Amino acid sequence: MDEKEKGLVEAFNSACDEVEKLSAEWDALPDDADTDTVTAAKSALDEAVELAETTEAALETHRSVVRAREKFKKQPLPDGDHVNLGIKVDEPDMYEKGGRSFLADLYAAQLRNDPMASERISMHQHFEMERIEKTKGEQFAVATGTLGGIIPPQYLVDLYAKAQRFGRVFADQVRHEDLPDVGMSLIVPRLTAGLSAGIQASESATVSTADPTETDLTVNVRTVAGYSPVSRQTLERAAYSDTILMEDLVARYQATLDTQLINGSGSSGQHLGVLNTSSVSTATVSSWSAANAWAAIAGESGVLASINQWAATVGAVADKIFMHPRRWGAFLGLLDSSNRPLFGIGGFDNYAPIGEGEASAYGRVGSMLGCQVYTDANIPTNLGTNTNTDNIIVVASQAVILWERADDPVTLAFEQQAGTSLQVQLVCYGYSAFTAGRYPAASGVISGAGLT
Repeated sequence: MDEKEKGLVEAFNSACDEVEKLSAEWDALPDDADTDTVTAAKSALDEAVELAETTEAALETHRSVVRAREKFKKQPLPDGDHVNLGIKVDEPDMYEKGGRSFLADLYAAQLRNDPMASERISMHQHFEMERIEKTKGEQFAVATGTLGGIIPPQYLVDLYAKAQRFGRVFADQVRHEDLPDVGMSLIVPRLTAGLSAGIQASESATVSTADPTETDLTVNVRTVAGYSPVSRQTLERAAYSDTILMEDLVARYQATLDTQLINGSGSSGQHLGVLNTSSVSTATVSSWSAANAWAAIAGESGVLASINQWAATVGAVADKIFMHPRRWGAFLGLLDSSNRPLFGIGGFDNYAPIGEGEASAYGRVGSMLGCQVYTDANIPTNLGTNTNTDNIIVVASQAVILWERADDPVTLAFEQQAGTSLQVQLVCYGYSAFTAGRYPAASGVISGAGLT
């Protein structure tokens, strides 16, 4: 034990003695003690506890430095030799697998006003911000029994099986704007009938004129949220459950948002999804075949032609196609009359140039007609008269807008739900607004009985 550690140990022991002394004085206060006396005693005790915790933290930090120095000592080398020890020093985050629980500290900081927990949270946030800056390159009535093998000992925690959910492919591929700080609706002016210009029949003749027609498009701000009542035992004793629970809650948020942008009804707090937006371009596939599918996308009456006629107005052409993975599989299975594939898969040549792509992929999977093709399992498969079809979506992506806050979803907001039951709430929420109605004809939907 070096001199500095001895001094810190003495200071810590002295602080502990002071805590014991003031605790005894607090316990000895008479029931009829006046308010000033009680307040002074409580303040003195709080200050002593804070000093003890600060001193303990300083002692642990010093010991960690000493251990690091002992571990990484220079090695003696024979004269003239040179050895690269390959030692890389990298400051770890304090919330690592098997270590301190982030949720436990957050619970202690927010509900118990623990100053040391608050300091660790602040240090963690600083660490994460520095890491992001360096890399420039993702935050249930639950009790310990329902978490099974998640509770320590932490065997194979990296291999835990996630609950099934899909990502936000469509939401990530449309135009993004920052959501304003205030307000529950956005107003987008739309010029539905413009001015006019024409040939002047003769000099001094009256030229063409027309009054413009403007209609306001109201885009409502919607809230996507979820919560899980979590037992205090889970927060305080399950050292690694916070990562798994929060990762799943955030994933549920993202999948719900994506589903809303695709198929939300626009009522009961839902977004108005592209499939339910009126006046979008449409085409129908009556029965599944290469010719019918091709015509619905690229034919004279296909959605590409319908969208691209508005290119000058929209300022963009159709550039992205979205379909359910089963629909992409149907495209990959198309064959010509000699049973040769119509798509080039995995770099292999195709015999009739419909497109190219990958069979083992999700999200960005290939291309057709110069458009990027994406699969999104949040596209419903229960549409149509027989509730068994899945639609194809084609968009000029710059005309479809999603407003979000940069920090959403907000996570780890705690509210005490049932103190007598030792429960707190794990919350995830965010605000967003979405529209494909600014230029509805710049989005296309292909439907029909052929898409089963």
